[in-house]
Amino acid sequence: MGAPQRFETQLFARDLDPKRPKLLETPWGTMALYLIEGEVLCAAAFCPHLEGPLFEGTLSGATITCPWHQWRYDLRSGQRIALMGVPLPGDKLARCRVERDARGAIVLCAPEAT
Repeated sequence: MGAPQRFETQLFARDLDPKRPKLLETPWGTMALYLIEGEVLCAAAFCPHLEGPLFEGTLSGATITCPWHQWRYDLRSGQRIALMGVPLPGDKLARCRVERDARGAIVLCAPEAT
């Protein structure tokens, strides 16, 4: 039997700090929740490049920069981006679609294929 398709976090947007991500152990590995302009985004906590601590990276809008080698990712698309905002080929950042349950708690859907 595979990993579940949904994960109930029991967290609400009000539990998140817009200045730093919230790490979460999920059935799909360690993910990070970001609160960006009122929107909750979920992405892998570690960089697909060399497993650097992406969650410790620099956040600028919905772009996260890995502290190890400065690889940048768009948290909405998972796309790796160049300094001038141009999409680059290569490993995409795993992301989960974020939904809310009837109480408004954050529910994660299984990561999208990269």
